[in-house]
Amino acid sequence: MGIEKLLDNLKDYLDKGEKKKKAHCDRIDELLVKLEEKELKLQQKVSDETNEAKKKRLNTELKIIAVQRKKGIARREELSGKCK
Repeated sequence: MGIEKLLDNLKDYLDKGEKKKKAHCDRIDELLVKLEEKELKLQQKVSDETNEAKKKRLNTELKIIAVQRKKGIARREELSGKCK
């Protein structure tokens, strides 16, 4: 195998890695948007709910989504230098 072919293979390998990183960043962005939408819907449900038991369950779900968003935002910030 010639040196040029090895260099081409290496270039292809590195390009694939960069594409995966970008795709990962895009996926995190999509998930953050979906989590935000879900959080807003749950906040609306909590404000409309009159049953205390259901309201408590919805608040628990709301807290879980808030933590997930917080983790997602932190991860996105970690990757911000690698994403373009």
